[in-house]
Amino acid sequence: MVYFQSMDGAAAIQWRQLEHRRNRSEALTANEQRRVEGSLPLIDGFIMSLCATDEAQRDEQLEMFVPELGGSIHFINFPTAKMDEMTEFVRRRFFHRYIKKIACTGGGAFKFSPLFESRLGIELEKADEMDALIRGLNFVLQYAPDECYTFINVIPDTHGLGSATKTILPKPDKHKLYPFLLVNIGSGVSILKITGESQYERISGTSLGGGTFLGLCRALSKLRTFDEAMDASVEGDSYTVDMTVGDIYGPSGYEQFHLNSDTVASSFGKAGARHLLHPPRDVDVARSLLFMITQNLGQLAFLNARRVETKQIYFSGNFLRRNELACRQLAYAIGFWSKGEMQAQFFHHEGFFGALGTFVQRFNLLSGAPAGSETKEEQEK
Repeated sequence: MVYFQSMDGAAAIQWRQLEHRRNRSEALTANEQRRVEGSLPLIDGFIMSLCATDEAQRDEQLEMFVPELGGSIHFINFPTAKMDEMTEFVRRRFFHRYIKKIACTGGGAFKFSPLFESRLGIELEKADEMDALIRGLNFVLQYAPDECYTFINVIPDTHGLGSATKTILPKPDKHKLYPFLLVNIGSGVSILKITGESQYERISGTSLGGGTFLGLCRALSKLRTFDEAMDASVEGDSYTVDMTVGDIYGPSGYEQFHLNSDTVASSFGKAGARHLLHPPRDVDVARSLLFMITQNLGQLAFLNARRVETKQIYFSGNFLRRNELACRQLAYAIGFWSKGEMQAQFFHHEGFFGALGTFVQRFNLLSGAPAGSETKEEQEK
């Protein structure tokens, strides 16, 4: 969820004052009622008052101040499993009184549309998921300072995160931004070539993505959730499962091709041995799977970047949210295959591009329209 707050934050102050008076059963004057007329001030004030233990949380670290809009964009996440409770909560507090439409994207825009219409009388305006993603991504690239980062000097280790330096990248020059490659990693993977604010094409992809990682984790181990699998991958040792160049050629590696002895020669290669000295643990399986997926995606991204003649490679998708190990491995893979000429770039606002893109589309923020102006379609209605 994305929403905008003006600079002064007066709505939040009004909310807290009114809540305090309501709790003391004090009546509000007509002027006080008019000062808080409308739903957005009430919603904004309520969200500001949420405590850290609430399931719907505003991520303060992701707050994006945009001078061109005269305020800040805020980002909230909550589990969609709570959508029924959320809509009932909104209904009881009358937050929906002056809201007729909400711009949404993704499968939830279709799944929850009947619920919003029947319970709240709100129409969910459905935006194409990929269009919204590209709009949101282009918006942060142009307006969000310190948005992109990478990892340099990555030294993989047999366990843990290994050694690397997280580096914030400068905001790209708007006139040199395009073209760039976007590798979107969800259940599967789409590789897109972006040539403008709304111009893009899918040039490649693969079925080996986040769904593959979790599915194989569940099939080969006792790990059942994505979070469990990610935590396990940090703790595991992939060398108990993977066959390395050193296992084949010895400690000197394969010198002719400059392959170190610790380079993985075959993912899960040791699992096929008749007698395992150290049977793999669930955490080892998770780490090997993560490395297998990320190393292959890194090579695929590099080859496609060469094919379309760009050195700009961005990675996005739910697979990368709170998944630092995967980001480090992708950074290592891109650096390895490009011999240091390319970088894997990641986003701090990962996971919110779809919601942000619908917001951008609603108010024409990428086409120079002033904040809050109606779209052409709205003006014609």
